Amino acid sequence: MTKKTETINGICEQLLFSPKGHIEGALIRIDGQTVQLNVDPGIGVELARDCGPGKPLHVLAVADQSHKTAEANHRVYKFESFANASNLGIDQIGADPDNTMIEGVVGAIHFARHGQPNGVMLQTGEFIHLRPEGMAYAELEIGSKVKAVGEVRLTMLGTRMLEAHQVNELDLE
Repeated sequence: MTKKTETINGICEQLLFSPKGHIEGALIRIDGQTVQLNVDPGIGVELARDCGPGKPLHVLAVADQSHKTAEANHRVYKFESFANASNLGIDQIGADPDNTMIEGVVGAIHFARHGQPNGVMLQTGEFIHLRPEGMAYAELEIGSKVKAVGEVRLTMLGTRMLEAHQVNELDLE
């Protein structure tokens, strides 16, 4: 049985939390009916940032046909992608998460738990993690322009974080 991707356009009624406090989904009102959208942990923060109670939500999702949802109070879907106005999928954190580029101006130096500089915070709020060795090699300071490539993910605040393997065309690996 092939899974059919469906477009869900509705209004967020409520965010759903895991027992550990992470966002694991939302209840969405569509044409007078409530459906549930479940998301992976990395998407939960972004869902909360872009969608909250009363806000519109446009996503692509697949109906959850598992035995666990057979007796649910409403239809349950698994998140696939955010959607644009044309209902085409949008990858919010980059088409290739292992080779995403982030560029900007350094607004602050970031420090590791033991006090060593290990990355930079851009003026946009994005974090580029370079490890202490990478920081020494890249010689970045506040006000520096930076163009980094690496693996992207989201912080708990919903901002992007890049585990850099290249900074200003210097390979860090």
